[in-house]
Amino acid sequence: MANSVSGKAFDLKLLGKILRYIKPYRFLFYGSFFLTILLSVLSTARPLLIQYLIDNFIVNGNLEGLTNYTLLLTGLLVIEALVQFLFIYGANFLGQSIIRDLRVQLYEHILSFKLKYFDQTPIGTLVTRAVSDIETIADIFAQGILVIFGDLLKITVMVSAMFYFFDYRMVLIALSVVPVLYYATRMFQLKIKSAFQEVRTQVSELNAFVQEHISGMNVLQIFNREKEAMEDFKAINAKHRDANIRSIWYFSIFLPVIEIMSAISIGLVVWYGGFQAAGLNEKLSLQLWLLDTMSWSTDGLIREITLGEITAIIIFINMLFRPLRQLADRFNTLQMGMVSSERVFKILDTKDRIEDKGEQELQDVKGEIEFKDVSFGYKEGEPIIKNLSFKAEPGKMLAIVGATGAGKSTLINLLGRFYEIWSGQILLDGVDIRTVKLSNLRTHLAVVLQDVFLFSDSIRNNITLNKDVSHEEVAEAAAFIGVNDFIETLPDQYDYNVQERGNMLSVGQRQLLSFLRAYVSDPSVLILDEATSSIDTQSELLIQKAIEKITKGRTSVVIAHRLATIKAADKILVMDKGRVVEEGNHEELLAKDGYYTRLYQMQFKSEERDS
Repeated sequence: MANSVSGKAFDLKLLGKILRYIKPYRFLFYGSFFLTILLSVLSTARPLLIQYLIDNFIVNGNLEGLTNYTLLLTGLLVIEALVQFLFIYGANFLGQSIIRDLRVQLYEHILSFKLKYFDQTPIGTLVTRAVSDIETIADIFAQGILVIFGDLLKITVMVSAMFYFFDYRMVLIALSVVPVLYYATRMFQLKIKSAFQEVRTQVSELNAFVQEHISGMNVLQIFNREKEAMEDFKAINAKHRDANIRSIWYFSIFLPVIEIMSAISIGLVVWYGGFQAAGLNEKLSLQLWLLDTMSWSTDGLIREITLGEITAIIIFINMLFRPLRQLADRFNTLQMGMVSSERVFKILDTKDRIEDKGEQELQDVKGEIEFKDVSFGYKEGEPIIKNLSFKAEPGKMLAIVGATGAGKSTLINLLGRFYEIWSGQILLDGVDIRTVKLSNLRTHLAVVLQDVFLFSDSIRNNITLNKDVSHEEVAEAAAFIGVNDFIETLPDQYDYNVQERGNMLSVGQRQLLSFLRAYVSDPSVLILDEATSSIDTQSELLIQKAIEKITKGRTSVVIAHRLATIKAADKILVMDKGRVVEEGNHEELLAKDGYYTRLYQMQFKSEERDS
């Protein structure tokens, strides 16, 4: 999947997409905004109250007033802490609620994709999008937008209060470092976007690599490729480290700049206020020459500044620079969330899905299948199936044979509309399957693949796939096709957890469960891709009996690899290079002494001799 960097430090269009998910929780969102306003007022009141307490009670030695105002200040801090708690809880609750909805939407969207999309997209990439990327989006609300708005509002209210309550010249001196700070913040903002885009890209690459190589661990070990895999992992891991170090580099520059600016601001205030508080007004004349050269009036320039004012200004500076310092982290969080949301919305905006425009719903399907001049390929200009035509009669078994790459397995994908054909028609009971609702079409089909996939769950849930099927029905079906005996030998029988991909079971046992899963769904059409894996004789016999029972009385399309299955078929299609080259039953095809005969002699004659 391509990864694009927008190049914007802040994408308002993307933010608008995210904010649409607020609608169901708008009251919580507005409530959180109200709490940020309340917090900015309470935070601003604290230094002003301390100034009043110092100038009116500490300096004058008024212990009674000092006690009363100390209690008032304590109460203010308790209220501020309570409001802070409500804000943090509300903002995080909002973020988690939004990503719950977004993750459900994303997963539902992924479920609708064509198989072609999964062929081209690493599983680890999709896992990253659905899990860690969406989790990062929650921080846009918990640590991003709301908190940044609150910090900016707090800064605005505090600066306004400083100009209103204190000497504006001292405030200007305190804020003289802001232009430098703004420039540093803006540069940091621009640089960190691309840095975190690269971080998320490398996380995705690392996840995809680890997932793929753990899944293929048996291949690595069989072919003794552990060292090579380790070297590849080190290279990808190094890229991940470098991407993170790059973002850390920007932080390591930006945060000390904030600290230096804060120290300079406090130093200037102490310098200016100290002179004023000491009454050394005459010594300020040289330092104020800049104001005179700018034609500012110096009337009333010199006045005494109280100890409470200096203390309050220093507290304000610390309170101003604390959110400024934290804005770096907040912006980091916001940028990470924006980068992640860009990736998630890229998947949500992907339209690589089967068009489900059919309106018909088939009932009482007999199972007549017909391909009419069907052409298809997985890549444009590279057809796998070429003008293919054949017919499978209702209730009959159609076996498809041919060399590897002849296009046999492709038919399974086309029957279930997992891929769209290029041209021609596929009919089920005389109805073009493109005019049938996709969900209705697939209720009439059951597919048994070579590579049996079992979920890490109980045998019962793997058979029913959580459909409303009773235990008695499952056990009865298992007994009918001869699977019940081996299930009952397992420790927890139908509740036995087969673990990831059914690794606790043998190949033959997994195949038997896949037959049972297909049988329980009671399909009108059974599509079976026989496994080519070598299995023990007992499992082979059970599988053959299971095939006979589940195919009896229903239309069956079997990609056959076993001679017994081929002989049992009512009709055999012989495929080569995407075309049907011969058709008929076993005896008829042997009598033709053509392609099937050569295939039989190469693949099946030894099997017949051994049997």
